[in-house]
Amino acid sequence: MQKSIRLLVLLFTAIFFLSSCSKDDSSTNVTPSNQSYFPTTVGSYWKYLEYELDSLGVKVPGTEDTITTTLASIQPMQGKNAGIYLSTSSKNQTTDTSYYAFENDKVYSFLSLFNNEFIPVENANQWIVVADFNATEWTILKDTTLAEVDLQGVGKMTPTVGIKGRKGNKTDLVIKGKPYSAQEFIITFSMKIKLSIPNVPLPINLNFDVVQHTWYAQGVGMAKSRLDPFKISAVLFEQYMNGNQSDLIDFNIK
Repeated sequence: MQKSIRLLVLLFTAIFFLSSCSKDDSSTNVTPSNQSYFPTTVGSYWKYLEYELDSLGVKVPGTEDTITTTLASIQPMQGKNAGIYLSTSSKNQTTDTSYYAFENDKVYSFLSLFNNEFIPVENANQWIVVADFNATEWTILKDTTLAEVDLQGVGKMTPTVGIKGRKGNKTDLVIKGKPYSAQEFIITFSMKIKLSIPNVPLPINLNFDVVQHTWYAQGVGMAKSRLDPFKISAVLFEQYMNGNQSDLIDFNIK
């Protein structure tokens, strides 16, 4: 059972790999001070050192990887000018594609929210706000109970999910030996899972939050991100999940 739960949790948290952003060139309501946090010239790249964090928030040795993210192009996509970002891992040579847009002082990410064979959701493909310079907090997804999921012999799961965002603190980050002003944004993913297991008379309830921090630096873009480690607890069950962190080590704005 622990292995199945761990795989599902990893599936859920994977959507919070928020690496960079792009602007909507058609926007006319962008202030220069906020727009400067999102340089989006095609051909620009950002290189990050990524590693896992243990339950105490300490880097796990041997988990380091270098991720290079390049803004490949800007194309129309579901009502916005989407920046298409290609992120390549130096460890396994895989390349992921992500889509971001920036308009009206908001960063949008295009996500296929839970749109997979385990948890299909109608109209799941959508733009969501992952950073808002003009709001203290906002709701990305109201608490929603999804359809029951068969865990292939382990039992059945009924998940309830909710996602909220809020603005964090301003801070200075040192990148390549130079300080940059950075704004933090925090996404909190709340999960409530009811597990029904054969021969267990009562359902098992698992409640936990996954918290993602992202810092955007002025004149740089996404300069740092951290997924906090967290713990899932229930009766006779406890599972610690590692977090991860990405630190910008090099960049080139065209």
